[in-house]
Amino acid sequence: LARRRGARLVVARLGRAWGGATPATLSRALGLGLGRAPVGALLWGAPAAPPAMAEVAVRRRLGPAAPFAVVVAGGKPVGAVLRERGARNGLPGSAAEALARVDDRGARLLRAVGALGVEMGIPVAAVGGLVRDLLRGHARPVRADLDVVVEDDGRELARRLARALGGTVVEHDAFLTATVTLADGTRLDVATARRERYGRPGALPGIEPAALAEDLARRDFSVNALAIRLERDRWGEILDPTGGLGDLRGRRIRILHPLSFVDDPTRIFRALRFAVRFGFALEGTTRRLLGQAATLPVYEALSGDRLRAELALILAEPDPAATLVALGRAGAFRLLEAGYRFPASAAGLLRRVAATGRLPLGPDTVEALTVLALTAHLGAGAAEAWGARLALPPAIRTAIARARGETPQLLARLARTRGVEAAYALLKPVPEVTAAWAHVVARATPARGLIADHLARWRHLRPLLTGADLRGLGLEPGPAFGRLLDGLLAAQAAERVRDREGALTYVRAALATAGALAAREQTQALHSDQRGG
Repeated sequence: LARRRGARLVVARLGRAWGGATPATLSRALGLGLGRAPVGALLWGAPAAPPAMAEVAVRRRLGPAAPFAVVVAGGKPVGAVLRERGARNGLPGSAAEALARVDDRGARLLRAVGALGVEMGIPVAAVGGLVRDLLRGHARPVRADLDVVVEDDGRELARRLARALGGTVVEHDAFLTATVTLADGTRLDVATARRERYGRPGALPGIEPAALAEDLARRDFSVNALAIRLERDRWGEILDPTGGLGDLRGRRIRILHPLSFVDDPTRIFRALRFAVRFGFALEGTTRRLLGQAATLPVYEALSGDRLRAELALILAEPDPAATLVALGRAGAFRLLEAGYRFPASAAGLLRRVAATGRLPLGPDTVEALTVLALTAHLGAGAAEAWGARLALPPAIRTAIARARGETPQLLARLARTRGVEAAYALLKPVPEVTAAWAHVVARATPARGLIADHLARWRHLRPLLTGADLRGLGLEPGPAFGRLLDGLLAAQAAERVRDREGALTYVRAALATAGALAAREQTQALHSDQRGG
């Protein structure tokens, strides 16, 4: 199909709708090793038009989201209308009013960047989250996430900006970018406008300088392909070559070309992360191609480090469970394990993992719990395989394996335990990941409460007395020290001991009890000897 002479569009049915792929798309797919992939994995959704519809009416339906229409007669495709190359996406809009909502410090910073662009004679524009939020109507100060893109050489602009504003600059030559950090901690990421070329699915792209329009066209989603010019004579001009403004208003996440997810499968994770964060929906073609891309067995070049980085970003979201459940239902975790199926039980476990956010757990623990939740319904080796695919450090992988193996026995022993002090003694040596996983899977409310107390309070307790205090009571250092202090901690956990005086009383009572027991044992031994004599 890619090599068919004279073909301008390959058209196929997509259920009740139609889809198409250009020969250029098919040729690129072949170059990426997708020769055996279903054509449906490459088809862009297309509106249908009857032959009698005027061409001008058909063209009004075309745009960045619909680059062609299929002419259908009698249920069969008889032709196509393609959007003209280089067609503009409406007249340029202005974000000058939106920029007026930026705080004074941020506005001065943006104008300083624009002035440098004029001085250097190069186009310069703000991109990224600031632009997206301003165009959504959200006012916010510029903090540590200002992104700027410039034509020519962003690194030189960064150097001049750092000198002008008294900041420091770190250059990243491989990506033609630089980071400027100002004295107040504000960070500006300055990128050279570039085009990208992907040689293998999931591999990092090759890059080369390009125009602003090309830089925006290579981005992940239309809502992230918006820019605001910063030069004085073009201050506030909106660049929207991909229809991102319409998608912002329509609350849609849309990729920019049919091979977007194949080029960079981490976009699958970002698409659903953004959708959940902003309350957006995936545009129809985007949703279908996401599901198709996740099933393709072509991502050997996708590193575990990149997958883990995406997982970390998800876990930092306000509602990570919602994003992870959406990814599971979309089939995204097939990138980690071919044929993976996401059951309802995994969704429930992920929500319970999210509930542990109220407990003081380290980020590595939350990461481990997420892997455990996603693999709990699979065989014992699944969690280990996922840990390897995500390039998790050996310590985390060991903690995952230990939690999976030890949690059932821990919960069984906890169910037989009576009293807070006994529960404290049982849980004290348990690793954080194992205790946290037991909290996630425990069905009994008392057990969950005891584990939560351990994670939130007990394990952070320190004895109210020291070794010096015990020596002052006449004790010699030895095993008795440790036993007394462990007992004291258990009593503190049960809140039988609340202060230093209470701790001294507890130790004196323990010593008296131990002395009485020793005396009784000695008497019993003496009587036993006498009877034996």
